[in-house]
Amino acid sequence: MTKKLFVPILFLVIAYFVISMENLTVILSGIAIFLIGMFFMQDGFKLLSGGILEKLLQKFTSNTFYAILTGFLSTSVVQSSSIISLVVISFLSVELITLVQGIGIIFGSNLGSTTTAWIVSSLGVDVKISIYAMPMILFGVLLRFFKNNSYKGLGNVLLGLGFIFLGISYMKDGFDTLKNSIDLASYSMEGALGIIVYILIGAIATVVIQSSAATLAIIITALSAGSIIYINALALAIGANVGTTFTAIIASLASNENGKRVAFAHFTFNVITAIIITTFIYSFKDLVDFLAPYLGISENNYTMKLSLFHTIFSLFGIILLSPFINQIVNLSKKLIKTKISAASRPKYLLDSNLTIPDTAIVSIRKETISLYENCQKAMLHALNLHTSNLKTKEDLKLQISKEVSKIDTNIDEIYHTNLKIIYSEIIKYSSFAQENMTSSQQREVADIKRCAKLIVEVLKDTRDIQKNLNFYLKSRNEYIKEEYNLLREELAAILIDINLLDSQETELEKLTQLEVIKSTLKTNDLLKSGKIDALIREDKIKATMATSLINDSATVYSIQKKLVEMASILFFNNTLLKEIGNK
Repeated sequence: MTKKLFVPILFLVIAYFVISMENLTVILSGIAIFLIGMFFMQDGFKLLSGGILEKLLQKFTSNTFYAILTGFLSTSVVQSSSIISLVVISFLSVELITLVQGIGIIFGSNLGSTTTAWIVSSLGVDVKISIYAMPMILFGVLLRFFKNNSYKGLGNVLLGLGFIFLGISYMKDGFDTLKNSIDLASYSMEGALGIIVYILIGAIATVVIQSSAATLAIIITALSAGSIIYINALALAIGANVGTTFTAIIASLASNENGKRVAFAHFTFNVITAIIITTFIYSFKDLVDFLAPYLGISENNYTMKLSLFHTIFSLFGIILLSPFINQIVNLSKKLIKTKISAASRPKYLLDSNLTIPDTAIVSIRKETISLYENCQKAMLHALNLHTSNLKTKEDLKLQISKEVSKIDTNIDEIYHTNLKIIYSEIIKYSSFAQENMTSSQQREVADIKRCAKLIVEVLKDTRDIQKNLNFYLKSRNEYIKEEYNLLREELAAILIDINLLDSQETELEKLTQLEVIKSTLKTNDLLKSGKIDALIREDKIKATMATSLINDSATVYSIQKKLVEMASILFFNNTLLKEIGNK
């Protein structure tokens, strides 16, 4: 009950202050408009890049220097370290980049985020930028009516910049008028206590707003209006840098261990840098005063000095901590250990069997069969088929006849959290075991390793058809729906047949069952049947449906062929029968 009342009460309190204090209304409106601008600009760059940002982050991170440079440049362009952090965490989740590369990008992103302060301090204070805001918003709205994503993206970027400029203008005006009625500078606090208090305020404000750029814009405009003193503004900037790490921490909660580790590295970077900068804050303030004239910054231009301080903060952190990225990685791995579920632990790969070739082969074969069983379950769930009551083809027909009930199955997640570990252990164990084997035993193990590879391939192939399958099974076109149901049935039927193959007692019975599977497979090639052409000619399905069906039926047929090849190796012990089965 208390939780339900909290939000309405909070809004009422804010509404009271907004109505009763006109100056505060202007400032809060400025913050809101600034945040809207940030959202528009971030979405615009996503549309405008067309995936280029992701490709650049993945490609140009071959070493630590390039990773830092890429993080700096991409954040400077996108104007959001949060976006870069989220992309890095998502890349780490699917292992497109290494943890060292990810941390390097985050370090560079910290430096790139300082460009926001330079833009705000140089344009938002000395120039009345609100006059540029309206044309940007106007052209941004016009471009959003275009169908082309590039134009829409450019429109969003212009809208974002327009709103950002407008928001800064409102905040500046609000602080200027607020100063006349309330002297905020009178609440300033000097000394160590003041620095700590204002660091906490900066961190809390950034956590609440979820944007260090917005926090810095508020600090710069307040400093420009004389509402806060310079040393307190520096402390607020330090706090904003610490607070911004919480965005990455929150995003990492839904990620895997590597995502959490890069969030830990981000937090470590900002906290260690903040502690050192805070300890020697007056020395760094003097450094800013020393460097300012060389950069054309006047003695009393505290907003530009704050931007310089913000840049020095991040640059100092990079210089100090980038040589220790590997140590940070190792520490993060110790603190955030990889969770291995029971399903992803090898059952049969015992070290004691490594030196006994025949026993090692049995271990590898059993573990590969276990991998296949886990893979089969994931495949059937991806086909929206429940495995609990699916033993025979009659069970299958009963499920197919019912209305489809979607089973949420993320094959990539299943593979990375469970099956990849088993697959990797099979390959590793096999490599060590083959050292003690004869050439014929080594060939047998090589065949089983190929089976493991085929199992992983068919799982990923199933993922490729899953999207279209879910889409067309809900289609109003009964013909396309029927065809995709047939694909489900064919693929599930061959899995059931392979299970029957495994349950046969003698090698001869297994061979007979394998021949039945092969004869069924020959009739399942939909492309050769001419059925799709007939559906198009009779105007029963659209050409777009046909192309999806052609691609997916080819994938399903390829999956079936791989499954047959895997079964003919994995479930036969007699070498001669294996050779017959492979023909």
